Amino acid sequence: MKARGRNIRRNREESGYGLTEFANRIGISASYLSRVERDQANPSPTVLRRIAEQLRKERARRAAIAEITEDEGSDDKPPE
Repeated sequence: MKARGRNIRRNREESGYGLTEFANRIGISASYLSRVERDQANPSPTVLRRIAEQLRKERARRAAIAEITEDEGSDDKPPE
């Protein structure tokens, strides 16, 4: 069972990227990324590294935003 492509797609979608935008960010064509996600292409280690790095950057960005938002919300709470 091939799950790598499915995992890449799920993580890309959870990160809020469309196929074309994500492909552009990592320097490959959207059609190639689509084939990778359907396990019809075997990406090189370089492409896999770019995918992983971009997904990590997005997760870190989202975590930072969540942390900032959470901190801002704490100012609105009355003192206990």
